[in-house]
Amino acid sequence: MAQTQRKPVYVQPKHHEILRRIAFEQRCNISDVLDAVLEQADWETITQEAKNKPVQRSMKRGGTNQ
Repeated sequence: MAQTQRKPVYVQPKHHEILRRIAFEQRCNISDVLDAVLEQADWETITQEAKNKPVQRSMKRGGTNQ
């Protein structure tokens, strides 16, 4: 079996169902649908949001740890 360059990705169950339906309708594999979604993602926006998440979480907990 050929090696792929894919990295493991966790897909939430609700999103897995959506991907499964699209794959069924398009008559392709879920991995193909996921590849298409990931190719079209705006990675700059995702990176910026990921950087802000820890800050948002600490603010919700009651401020900074001093």
